[in-house]
Amino acid sequence: TSRCRILQRLAVMHKPSIRPPLTSAHKQKRLHAVQPWMVQMDGVVDGWWMATMSPQGCDISKEVAESCFGPESWGESWSAPLGFLKYVEFLIDHFLPWYKKKNRAFRNKIIFMHDNAPSHAARNTSASLAAMGIKEGKLMLWPPSSPDLNPIENLWSILKRKIYEGGRQFTSKQQLWEAILTNCKEIQAETVQKLTSSMDARIVKLLSNKGSYVKM
Repeated sequence: TSRCRILQRLAVMHKPSIRPPLTSAHKQKRLHAVQPWMVQMDGVVDGWWMATMSPQGCDISKEVAESCFGPESWGESWSAPLGFLKYVEFLIDHFLPWYKKKNRAFRNKIIFMHDNAPSHAARNTSASLAAMGIKEGKLMLWPPSSPDLNPIENLWSILKRKIYEGGRQFTSKQQLWEAILTNCKEIQAETVQKLTSSMDARIVKLLSNKGSYVKM
C-alpha cells in the first residue's frame, strides 16, 4: 500500500556524507582556532565539556535526539533544528550544576567547546554562556568544516551503531525514541571521559597535519 511504501522510505537509514575537501583557507582557520589552547589545555584532562555530553555519562533530551536522529530514520518530517532556548535550557540544567561544583582553579582553566550549530552560535546563547562565566578565553573559537575535532560526533556514531545494530529500523517516532533512551543509558561515563580527554590529541594531530583532517 501507499502507507507501507512511505514508511519503508522513511525508515531507510541514510549513509553519512563524505567529508568535503579542505581548502587552504579552511586549514588556516582550523590552525588559528586551536593554537591558543596549546598552553591552556596542559594538565586539564577533564577541562573540556561538550554540549549534550554529561560528565556522568551520555545524557540526552528529546529535542537533541530529534535534531540529531530525526534525519536518520524519518527524513525532514521529524528533523527540526535545536532552538537556542532548548539549548540554553540544557546548559542550565546539565552544564551549570557541574561547572559550579568545580574549584576556582579548575574553572579558570576550563575550555568550553561547542560547534557552529545555529543554536550554539546564537547571540542569546553567547549571552547566556557569558552570564555563566563562559566567555572570551574560556569559549573555544570553533573553526568551520571541523567535525573531526568534535568528540560528540564520535558519541553519535557509537549511539547510532547501537540503535541500528543488526539492521534494525523503526516505524514510529516513539519506537526510535525508546531505543535512543535505552542505548544512551548503556554508554558508560568512562566512554564520555575518554572522548573528552581526546581533545588534546586531536589538537596536536591537527597541528602536525598542518590543518588537515585528523582521524580519531
